[in-house]
Amino acid sequence: MLLMSLIHKIKNLDGIELSRDKDERVIRDNNWVEDLNKGDKNAFEAIYKCYYAQLYHFLVRYLSSGPAIEDTIQQVFFNVWQNRENLEPRGTLKSYLFTAVRNQAFKQLDHDNKVDRNQSEWIENYQGSEKNPELHFELEELEKAYQEAVEKLPEKRRHIFLMHRQNNLTYQEIADVLEISIKTVETQMSRSIKFLSIYLKRFR
Repeated sequence: MLLMSLIHKIKNLDGIELSRDKDERVIRDNNWVEDLNKGDKNAFEAIYKCYYAQLYHFLVRYLSSGPAIEDTIQQVFFNVWQNRENLEPRGTLKSYLFTAVRNQAFKQLDHDNKVDRNQSEWIENYQGSEKNPELHFELEELEKAYQEAVEKLPEKRRHIFLMHRQNNLTYQEIADVLEISIKTVETQMSRSIKFLSIYLKRFR
């Protein structure tokens, strides 16, 4: 009984400590944002140094390249500095930064999809069709139609589709990254595949 009471007290103390740490972080972040509103470069550097490593580790789940991760973080902090006068000290700096780098990563993935046309299945067929002009033309039309179909997907659905098909993330990984249920991922993928199937029906 005495042992259980002691454990309960320790847990309560841990909870108080965690709450106190969070409150201190919020106060610190709010002070940084207020100074940043005034153009204080020291505040900007403090935010950068405090959150850079956390953001880098977070982006490993999205981007496979170190330079791509660094570029994404740099772009977000550039935007923070450019928009410094409009930031509001409401204790949301941490979530703001994490959301910003996640959105920037999505933009990067979207961009990569538009410029990267080296889908292995298309390349193999393309190379095998060089001696067959008619097949060559059909494959080019099919790839063009595929890209158009992907672009027509709703933004959220397109991100999920590309994370799975282009970046090879599992449904569970996508659910973890986007903080949604795996059922939602399954539904969005199913709807994407159904739409693509209908859109590309004429090529069957």
